[in-house]
Amino acid sequence: MNLERIGKVLLALGFLAFVGAAAWWYLFFEQVFGKDVKIARDCFYQTSDACAAGGKILEYMADIPPYDPIALWTACGLAALGVLALAAAPTDKD
Repeated sequence: MNLERIGKVLLALGFLAFVGAAAWWYLFFEQVFGKDVKIARDCFYQTSDACAAGGKILEYMADIPPYDPIALWTACGLAALGVLALAAAPTDKD
């Protein structure tokens, strides 16, 4: 497998992981806050004391496991690795 293909696969995985993280965040916090889910927007990218406490409380009320921002950062890491692989891939100059 060449570096360009690896980069494209990593970018695709990063995109899919981002969509999954966003869906997980929305579905978890929407169960409690309904249309006011924006209240928990900071919990998408960080685990503050309020997010951690809220997640523990909501864990027992929600049907979905508590959201963890590591999902977002994993998606960002995959995408960054994909960009680096594409940048390092040799270019065809025919």
